[in-house]
Amino acid sequence: MTLPNLSETIDPLECGDPDRIADLASLRALLACDRLELGGGRDLVPVAGGWIEPRFRWPMRTGQPRLQQLIRHGAEGAHSINASKALALILDRIACDHGDSGANLVRRVRASRQRIAELAAHRLSEPDGAPDFLTAEQALIFGHWMHPCPKALSGMTLPEERAMTPDWRGALRLHVLSVRADLVETTGPDLATDLPGMNLEAGAGRTILPAHPLTWDRAWRDPQIAALVRSGDIVDLGPAGPGWWATSSVRTLWRGDSPWQLKVSLPVTVTNSRRVNKRHELLAGAAMAQRLCNLNGRFGPLRIVTDPHWMTLRLPGRAESGLELILRQNPWRGARGGKVMQVAGLVAEPLPGRASILSQMVAGHDPAAWFETYLDCAVAPLLRLYDATGIAVEAHQQNALLDLSRGLPCRCDIRDNQGFYIADDMADATLRAIPQLVYPRSDCEDALAYTLIVNQVFSVIHRMALDGLLSEDRALARLASHLTRLAVLPGHGGALARRWLTATHLPAKGNLLTQLGGVDELLIPGERAPMIRVPNPLPAHAAGRVLADVA
Repeated sequence: MTLPNLSETIDPLECGDPDRIADLASLRALLACDRLELGGGRDLVPVAGGWIEPRFRWPMRTGQPRLQQLIRHGAEGAHSINASKALALILDRIACDHGDSGANLVRRVRASRQRIAELAAHRLSEPDGAPDFLTAEQALIFGHWMHPCPKALSGMTLPEERAMTPDWRGALRLHVLSVRADLVETTGPDLATDLPGMNLEAGAGRTILPAHPLTWDRAWRDPQIAALVRSGDIVDLGPAGPGWWATSSVRTLWRGDSPWQLKVSLPVTVTNSRRVNKRHELLAGAAMAQRLCNLNGRFGPLRIVTDPHWMTLRLPGRAESGLELILRQNPWRGARGGKVMQVAGLVAEPLPGRASILSQMVAGHDPAAWFETYLDCAVAPLLRLYDATGIAVEAHQQNALLDLSRGLPCRCDIRDNQGFYIADDMADATLRAIPQLVYPRSDCEDALAYTLIVNQVFSVIHRMALDGLLSEDRALARLASHLTRLAVLPGHGGALARRWLTATHLPAKGNLLTQLGGVDELLIPGERAPMIRVPNPLPAHAAGRVLADVA
């Protein structure tokens, strides 16, 4: 075997070459998905004429280990290859094995890889921002590590992307429409006037309807909407007001001086779906805001940020017009939103030579104490909420924000009305009437297990271990101890904690399978992407006698 060229194959991202950074980041994400979703956890990755053997610096169970070396095995023997070659070989196999859907996925992986290279080059030329709400929202240069094309985005030109996405830290101005009042359906006719710069005169019998500039640029070409513009029922008043920043979801806009955030329908495909607001989401947000208004604080340091209001253009014969606008509470105020930061930004892979936001926030604290207080905020309240109410929330990294204003985590905020799951045995007729809000217990518990434990908590453990703050074994032991204490809850929450401690596998979203299926996630019945099962590291750290005591 030839000796490896460590300058080409070593991980983490230690070089300053944007193309090599993009190759390695894309390979790591694809390897993780390929192994878990197509390979049944295999250690060797098949490619044409042989296989690739990834060798890791040390094993990890909560995320992708650091690559040490990539060995290509074939008829000619074994030799070291770099990340670019390994990525190309795996993509060739996917294209060959999966026909048109494989070819489409390959195109998206390559587009994602190109975006990472461009973003890395841009960010390497600039300093990182000081840790705060907005910095964390703009920190996801490499995207989600369990997605085969983590930075895939389509539907925007490059100038639009640079002006309108968190990746490029752009700010955008809202487009303002004056609409005949009876064509606007809303929970409040004067909602737009609450927004900075939107206190405009619409005219007699008319209402102001704000729109994302990209949304309006595409929407006015719709024949029904174009007819309303020609008739004067919609008058385009142009851009108005100050700039808004896109958060990590791309379509949710934030300003520190606004009482509302805006979640817009955006005709853009990001990762698994086209980012549009469906009518049932509007209804669910308003209904759940009423249900949750008295729950904050009852189950621990948890605050659920609700989406109580919405506006849209009503078009005959259509459930959605494309101009649906959700108004979300905005508790994160001030010039840059303060020290409340989403977990996805905290754990995001930093550029070479730079520190993760999490390591910056843990600095000066005992990492074990930081992790314990994190669990007290992020895990215990959500299990208690589920135990008492049957409400499970989609608590993945981007939906969970930690209040770090006191140093250690002191509260977890949960956002996004698209991620509520109400257990069917605890839902009333009002909630049952809203599509895709009430689910069987098994679906609720799969969603909570994946988003809270696999996606969120394991990502924190993984980042702390990579940064040398707290070993994976110590963190898993502390998580097991935390769940053991919650296992005494009397209802389904306690039973779920016990399941997480004993199950050999946990549910996870099959992002690669979703891509190969060629279906928009929002169009899948129940908006449920394919689920897979991943090995659960917790049973090895759970004390059997304690579990017996609470069983």
